[in-house]
Amino acid sequence: MPKNPEPPKKPASKSISKPIEKSISTPVRNTAIPKVTAPAAVTAPKKITREQIAVRAYEIFASGTGGSEADNWFRAERELRGP
Repeated sequence: MPKNPEPPKKPASKSISKPIEKSISTPVRNTAIPKVTAPAAVTAPKKITREQIAVRAYEIFASGTGGSEADNWFRAERELRGP
């Protein structure tokens, strides 16, 4: 009896490999509280001289929109020192 011929072998299929994607991760902090940096204006108060306040107080007086000497002085301080 003749032997059954073996079916032809399929050539080994070549698998197409996908490029490995590297995952990018962010560093993990050990605290739940976010880091807050203080703005420079808060940490270093402005250096305002008496002369600067006096000049601004005079400008307020000369504009005609001022009040008393003390009011003009305090307004000048507020304007020069800012919020």
